[in-house]
Amino acid sequence: MAVFSVAFAWVESSIVVYLREIFYKGSFGFPLWVRWENGEYAGNYLTRIELFREAATIIMLAAVGLAAGRNPIQKFSFFMISFGIWDIFYYVWLYVMIGWPESLMTWDILFLLPLPWVGPVITPVLIALAMTVAGTLIIFYDEKGYAIRFRWFDWLIVLGCGLLMIVAFCWDWKNIAQLPDGDHYTGIPNPFLWELYLPAYLFSVIYFLIRLRQCLSRQES
Repeated sequence: MAVFSVAFAWVESSIVVYLREIFYKGSFGFPLWVRWENGEYAGNYLTRIELFREAATIIMLAAVGLAAGRNPIQKFSFFMISFGIWDIFYYVWLYVMIGWPESLMTWDILFLLPLPWVGPVITPVLIALAMTVAGTLIIFYDEKGYAIRFRWFDWLIVLGCGLLMIVAFCWDWKNIAQLPDGDHYTGIPNPFLWELYLPAYLFSVIYFLIRLRQCLSRQES
């Protein structure tokens, strides 16, 4: 699974290099090269293809989890591990290919689905690390015979934190897309919402570790 994720990350990095050449004249900087005609993005059909490609990527990574896991919690955990490794090596391979990003604070466009996600490179890398570690811990203890079970509100809390982080990525989307709605947009990212991202990230990580410890302690006593 890890080998697949690393290799798939190379494929993703290669595609992104090609897409940047097609969409943005090879640039990895901001503002993005965006052209609007009569209120519609000029590369609309290519954008649709890219949106489906992004969705297909997530489906493929999820399929790895479904194939690798022996029960539902393992399947989801293997998906998290696969996604985390893939996302980390995506940046590793980009650096090998073209020497980008220059640093972990370099801004990147992360997804287009359903809106442009942008943020410093370190932000998705931190999420990928958390997913990889969390998935690995769950698999490790599940294989040792511990019943790792999360309640519905545990999932609700973690997903809520995830939603807040997504808002931090997407809130500036009109500016990034330079939407022709009458306002003047520079396309240069506004300051990242660390005040939203960091509390949500840290709370989700700490909450997961506390709940995992509770699951283990309950069965050890």
